[in-house]
Amino acid sequence: MLLGDVSILVIEDVNAMRAQIKMLLKNFGFRKVAVCEDAAQASAILDTESFQLVLCDWHLGTVSGLEFLQYVRTHASHKDLGFIMVTAECTRDRVLDAIKSGVDDYLVKPLTPGQIQDKVYGVLLKRQVL
Repeated sequence: MLLGDVSILVIEDVNAMRAQIKMLLKNFGFRKVAVCEDAAQASAILDTESFQLVLCDWHLGTVSGLEFLQYVRTHASHKDLGFIMVTAECTRDRVLDAIKSGVDDYLVKPLTPGQIQDKVYGVLLKRQVL
């Protein structure tokens, strides 16, 4: 699959962060980047569109990023999605919870473009998307 053909879903409740991540992904060469602000919107989008990677904030409101990850991993049509948790939650217990739930990688805020690029490419390569 070509870089421009990879579809990425960004789930982030803070508008400025959502826009920043989308812009960076576009600058890296990804043309298909969808954004939403919560798990309900993300579920609806996943039911209608195909993605290879999800970047999801931990704190989303009523449903956490961890709960959304667990939802993704238990649904046959979504279980193979690459999933990167994006958060300031970096305690050992939180990281272990995410790993146990099937996260592919973890991005700790504040984010740098290099970190985002490394993690995104790493997960896409690991999942054999690229």
